[in-house]
Amino acid sequence: MMLATALVAPSRTLAQPESPKKPGSPWPEWKLTDFQPKSPRFNETYGLEHFRGRVTFVALLATWCGFCKTQIEKMEEMRKEFAANRIKVNFVVVNVASGESEQNEFTSRCSFPLFQDTELVDAFGLHQGGKDDYYIYNERGELTDFFPFRGTRASDLASPEGYANLKQAILDAPFQSRLSAETVAAVTIDGVAGRTYRIDYSEDLGDNKNWKPLKTVTIDADQFIYIDLEATRLRKQRFYRIEEVP
Repeated sequence: MMLATALVAPSRTLAQPESPKKPGSPWPEWKLTDFQPKSPRFNETYGLEHFRGRVTFVALLATWCGFCKTQIEKMEEMRKEFAANRIKVNFVVVNVASGESEQNEFTSRCSFPLFQDTELVDAFGLHQGGKDDYYIYNERGELTDFFPFRGTRASDLASPEGYANLKQAILDAPFQSRLSAETVAAVTIDGVAGRTYRIDYSEDLGDNKNWKPLKTVTIDADQFIYIDLEATRLRKQRFYRIEEVP
């Protein structure tokens, strides 16, 4: 009896956009010290890769800035709102290098990770951003939206319009996993590493496809290829679909 085989493809390499502020660009690879005492990794040095697997909101702020203090309080309010509705989102703030001496201005206003930028690492520069810029990344670490300070869309979290704009952009950010199948029954899941998917198939080409389970798999890379050898052996034409398994 022939057994179906599965191949794991490496994570899809994104074409590098001209700017890290363009949709689809990967988040910058920096490592900074988390100075938030309420954070599980307080005083550790790590980067955004730690947050992979969830939508992540990154703000570039400064502890000496009064406007930023209000923004971080509204970020905490939004974090609690999402948590109450069981929506899993990471909130992250990078504090400008010049604000290191006033870190307590942020630690008392929120409970999410706070990173201290340095002139050597220059996370602000790696994001090519400035103070009060906001970045939203999907679960794969790909930029889905960018809100520059005083851009064409309101982004002041203290205003109803700015809060609504950023909240909706976060809700729109989750990666939509896709499935494709080639004529040789190579079924490709373009999804999120660490998540579990079920592949169903049907040999009915009409409206009523009578889906049947084919394979349930937890992928360890963003792209997974499953070879349906049974369909090839029987020379059957099949449709495929995927469902994410909670």
